[in-house]
Amino acid sequence: MPLHFTERSDAMYELIPDEIKALPRWVCWRAVPDPKSHSGISKQPVNPRTGGMARSNDPSTWTDFDTAVSASVDYAGIGFMFHESGYIGIDIDDRPGELEAYCNGDRDNIFGQLNDALQTYAEFSQSGNGVHFIGRGTLPDKDFNNHDMGVEMYTGARFFVMTGNPCSEFVDITDITEAVKPYYAKYRTKQKQQTNSAPSGQLPLGDFAGGGFPLTAQEVIDRASRSRQGQKFSALYGGDTSGYHSPSEADMAFCNLLAFWCQGNIQLMDEIFRSSGLMREKWDRRQSGTTYGAITLQKAVEGASAVYSGTEGDSGYSVTIRKCMQQGAARTRGKMYRFDDTGNAERLFDAFGDMLRFCYTDKKWLYYFEGKWYSDNIGYIRQLADSATILQEQERVLYAHDEDMLKAFDRHLKKSRSFAGKTNMIREAEHHAPILPQNLDRNKAIIGAKNGIIDLKTGELLPHDREAYLTKQCPFSYNPDAPEPKLWLQFLSDIFGDDPYMIDYIQKCVGYSLTGSTAEQCAFFLFGTGRNGKSTFLEIVRGILGDYATNIQPQTIMVNPKSGNAPSSDIARLKGARLVTSVEPNEGMRLDEGLLKQLTGDDVVTARKMFSEEFEFKPEFKLWMATNHKPLIRGTDTGIWRRIHLIPFEVQIPADQVDKKLKYKLVKEAESILKWAVQGCIKWQNEGLTMPRKVLDAVREYRHEMDVISAFLDACCVMGEGETKASKLYAIYAKWAEEHNEYLMSSTKFGTELTKRDGIGKKKAQGFIFYTGISLEQTEYNQ
Repeated sequence: MPLHFTERSDAMYELIPDEIKALPRWVCWRAVPDPKSHSGISKQPVNPRTGGMARSNDPSTWTDFDTAVSASVDYAGIGFMFHESGYIGIDIDDRPGELEAYCNGDRDNIFGQLNDALQTYAEFSQSGNGVHFIGRGTLPDKDFNNHDMGVEMYTGARFFVMTGNPCSEFVDITDITEAVKPYYAKYRTKQKQQTNSAPSGQLPLGDFAGGGFPLTAQEVIDRASRSRQGQKFSALYGGDTSGYHSPSEADMAFCNLLAFWCQGNIQLMDEIFRSSGLMREKWDRRQSGTTYGAITLQKAVEGASAVYSGTEGDSGYSVTIRKCMQQGAARTRGKMYRFDDTGNAERLFDAFGDMLRFCYTDKKWLYYFEGKWYSDNIGYIRQLADSATILQEQERVLYAHDEDMLKAFDRHLKKSRSFAGKTNMIREAEHHAPILPQNLDRNKAIIGAKNGIIDLKTGELLPHDREAYLTKQCPFSYNPDAPEPKLWLQFLSDIFGDDPYMIDYIQKCVGYSLTGSTAEQCAFFLFGTGRNGKSTFLEIVRGILGDYATNIQPQTIMVNPKSGNAPSSDIARLKGARLVTSVEPNEGMRLDEGLLKQLTGDDVVTARKMFSEEFEFKPEFKLWMATNHKPLIRGTDTGIWRRIHLIPFEVQIPADQVDKKLKYKLVKEAESILKWAVQGCIKWQNEGLTMPRKVLDAVREYRHEMDVISAFLDACCVMGEGETKASKLYAIYAKWAEEHNEYLMSSTKFGTELTKRDGIGKKKAQGFIFYTGISLEQTEYNQ
């Protein structure tokens, strides 16, 4: 059976209780490919009004229920925000056996017990593998996530993806403050017992160990097992020592991994090791005044060069200072610096300058990590300044022979450690590492991936290169030898009706969109009514490109009389993007043809970020718009129509053949789809982007639909002979346009467009203007 995807409708959410429908706490969400997530995606809340990120603690990024549902056709669905709402959310997941039993009428499981006790609205989760309960009230204590038991309870800054698919006889929301207490105590206590259980041997804490680590032991194990190191981690955790010369060597290898994933927290490392298959009596054997286990863990921590950030956001990893400190110490050892801000800046740059750049235009520091330059939104430069003051202490030995110099050094060191001292150090270092925006992402024929740089001319994988100054990256590794994406190719075959020409063309379109070239000077309009795959197609392609893809509201490229020619902050966001998507303009919206020509050509565009100065840039992105309504185009010139690639989605999927989990299945082929896209890029370079017959016909039909003059001539005129008074012809046109709700152009514009047609001329006689080669038919407009 063909593989299909889900479309949404208002009826889908009909059974969500009216009580929460009435609240302005609704958002949309998009599925973002996430190789570290168990499901292959993370759920990103979206502001339905702007398409930007929705924030769980910012009501200005939420909206009402109806607006969210209307906007959800562009996204994966809708969600409800809990922050300060007076509602409790309970998420039960990863209990497949119990859920199946519950669905078959068995109440002797967590789902049945909670349902009978809480007697409040519950629905199946988006994955279909869990249940969400919603009730009014407050929890006895703070929110928790007991990963081991698959239970989360919260009232705070979180959101539920809502499905409107009830799984309980209770259709209303009730107050569950009292009813939830025994279950809160039961599942939160079990989490505490696991997290806080003391190891059998008390270990000395290393430099990295400290309180506040955000993950439990089980969460660390789960995340590490899903990571790129997952196979190695899981084998060692299971006790597999093959590939190591001795069990002790395997112990050390596993502890090195634990030092990364536990941020050097020795007690947590010890807890995980004791639960692993490597645990044996030797771990607690006394050795050199301590234990074998303590020595092994301490050695792993001291050798750590990076640690996991403990979150799934930002870059996913946080560079530790330890490796930087080791390199910085080597670079600055034996050097004497001036006792002022300039000397401190030189020390900072000598130690860490190869991984730092400062952009004066954006007034931002950038730092380099794993193939990508990140804009410093996390205060990383201040962490390095802290490290520089630590390195400064190694210079003390240089002044030990001179008491006065040593005192001066100590005074300067104390000043350097102050907030003002580190701030001045950072400011003074700016000119040591300047970079211009035009030097970032400057090579348009390469694209960053997790494991290196893809040469789009050859398809070759190159090593990461900090001198390439890539600030964007695809979220997946590139494997030139990846297998064929069979499910993806089946999906394309389904939505394009097994048309090999369309599938070949779409591969080249996607491949072209990987590059920074705008040589084709075109935009892609994906047209078709619902349940045809165009939104899923765009979502997957956008996910594969990661940082290189962005989205804009359709209004950005439509005519807006209020904005005039003012530079747009929405346009400013598009600098450096390779693929820009937009979904579903309202019916009757008119394309801003002049702007589209600018954005698809080689012209410089003027833009302005909010509260910033105007700047200019050359677009390098390709615009993809998915729509059920073709935007109006008034221009009849080739300049606009040669840019339009209207891609018809003519296959409508029957509702009973929809595969609700198709997106998640496709994400598992991400590396293969990336390879398919790179192959498309090479094919585009060799063959060009010739439109297949279906696209040519669709564009021709679209152009004819937009040609008001031709429609009027067909309806009301006879061509070839005769002549007609200009004022009379325009009056008939005006009547016809009003009757058919067509565009009414001015008499001057009407005359200009009319005389462009073959065989129609213009003359002046007896003080009047006449059009020649045209006469009026006898119609209702010509009585």
